[in-house]
Amino acid sequence: MFIESRELVMKHKIPVAKTSKYWQGLEEGKVYKTVCRNCGRAHYPPRAECLCGGEVEWVEIDEEGVVEAFTVVYAIPRGFEWSKPYTIAIARFGDIRVMGWAENVKVGDKVAIKTGKDESGVWKVYFEVV
Repeated sequence: MFIESRELVMKHKIPVAKTSKYWQGLEEGKVYKTVCRNCGRAHYPPRAECLCGGEVEWVEIDEEGVVEAFTVVYAIPRGFEWSKPYTIAIARFGDIRVMGWAENVKVGDKVAIKTGKDESGVWKVYFEVV
């Protein structure tokens, strides 16, 4: 037996003061990770401080990555009604994995990391096969 629930729409205000360098970087065409000065651990998405409590350094991700996984999203979530089916990929860039939007990718493809605005004006990470 099932009952139908109400449709819930959630909207969050995400505090970005400590990671503003990341968001500003996207607008400048740069994607950043953070690396701990104490233990050396790399973080993506970037963290304002390391899990060990150490201070972090901001490092641009500019090398080529390799696609490790991808999926095509056909069930468009609410809020993305303007979108057509899209591909999300995970690519390894050295010591970190990054999620980004991509087209015509397969596992093992070498990709460059790019930034851009989607149709709704949100800055995102994109992968371009090289």
